[in-house]
Amino acid sequence: MLAGVSWVGLSAAVGLRPAIPGQIQPSDTSGRSATVVLHDGQVITGILVEESKDSITLLINGIRTTIDARRIRESYIQPPIEERYKAVRATIEDDDSEQLLQLARWLIEKGRSDLALPELEGVLRYEPYNELAKKLHTIAQQNLKLLETRGDDGARTDDNPDEPRTHRPETDEQFPLLSDEDINIMRVWEIDLNDPPRLTIDRSTIEAVLVKFADHPKVPETAAGRAALLSAEPIDQLRFLFDIRARDYYDQVSVLEDPKSIKLFRESVYRTWLRNSCATARCHGGPNAGRLRLPIGKSMQPNLYYTDLLILERYRTDSGLPLINFQAPAESLLLKMGLPRRETSTPHPEARGWRPVFRGVNDRNYRRAVEWITSMWTPRPDYGIDYDPPTALTPDAEAADDGR
Repeated sequence: MLAGVSWVGLSAAVGLRPAIPGQIQPSDTSGRSATVVLHDGQVITGILVEESKDSITLLINGIRTTIDARRIRESYIQPPIEERYKAVRATIEDDDSEQLLQLARWLIEKGRSDLALPELEGVLRYEPYNELAKKLHTIAQQNLKLLETRGDDGARTDDNPDEPRTHRPETDEQFPLLSDEDINIMRVWEIDLNDPPRLTIDRSTIEAVLVKFADHPKVPETAAGRAALLSAEPIDQLRFLFDIRARDYYDQVSVLEDPKSIKLFRESVYRTWLRNSCATARCHGGPNAGRLRLPIGKSMQPNLYYTDLLILERYRTDSGLPLINFQAPAESLLLKMGLPRRETSTPHPEARGWRPVFRGVNDRNYRRAVEWITSMWTPRPDYGIDYDPPTALTPDAEAADDGR
C-alpha cells in the first residue's frame, strides 16, 4: 500500500468498481483481480475468469472456483494496473520523490518493473544520490532482465503476487520485422560522431574504399597517410567514410550497440509507453488497427523497436502529414495525439478503449519524447531500407491516423 494513501482513497483514485450488493454484473473484465465478500463474512480474492448474473468464477492458486451469486454480498473488480498507476501518478508532482518512490515500490511488488523504472529514473535525475531510488532502480532493472531472459514481458494481469501468471506476451509471428542488416544500417546513419557507440570496421573495407575513391581529394595521397588511416580508431575511419560519402560501404560498418538517439527512443518511448499503450492488440497492433499498424511484442528485442521506429517515421496521415515533426518536435502528431483531447488541437480519433498516454505537455514522458525526436539526425537520411509494413488484417478496418 502506498504510504499516506488509505485503501478507500486509493480505491476511489483508481476507479475500483463495486458491484451492486448481492448481485453480480456481467462484464468484459475477465483477467483482472477480483475480491468477493460472502454473506458469512468470508473474503475471497482471485483472478476473474468469468462473471454472470448467476455466478462468478475465480482462479485461486491455479484452481478455477465458481461461487454462486446467492452467497455473495458484494464484489469488487479492480481496473488494470496501468489505469491505477496512471490515476495515482496524476496526483503526484514530478519532484515529490517520497511519493514517487512509494509508487515505484508498489509497481515492483505488483510485477510491473517496466512502469517503475522510468519513475525511478525521474527521481534520480532530481536526486542522483538518493540511495533508495538507486536500490529500487537496480531491482527493477534486474527484474526486467530476468523477464527478458525468460521471454516474458514483465506485465501482470493481476494484483496477487502469489497467483500464477495467466497471460503471456502478445506476439504476431506474421508481422514482418526488420533484419539485423536493416538495424545495423539505421544505427550507422544515426551515429553522433561526438558520442559514438561501439563499432568495428574491417581493414578490408577501408582498403576497398581507398581503391574506389583513390581520386577523391580527401583520400590520403601518401602511403604513410593511407597506413595511418588503416590503423586509425573505428570512429575516425567512420568519420572518413562520412566525409567522402562512401554510402555503398556504410553497411560494412558493424555498430555493436544503439546510438544515443536510438537509446532515447528505446528507453523514453518504446519501453515507457509505446509498446504498452499503442502497440497492443486493442490499439495499433490489432487486426482493426487501420493503416497505422505496429508489431505486437513486449520484449526489448531490437527488431521490434527498430521496426516501430521506421514505421512511425515513414507513416503519413490521409492529409499527407508525418507523425514525427523533426523541425518542431513538440508539435509532432505522434505526441499531440497522445494528449487528453481537451489539451490538444489534433486529438486522437475516436476509438474504443483509447486513453491518453500523457497528462499534458509538461508530462515527463512527453518531454522525454521531445528530447528523443530532437536527438535524431537531421536532415533525415534515407536509410535505403526496402520495407513495406502491413496494415490492418480486416479490409474494412478504419484507419486510425493518429544530411549525410
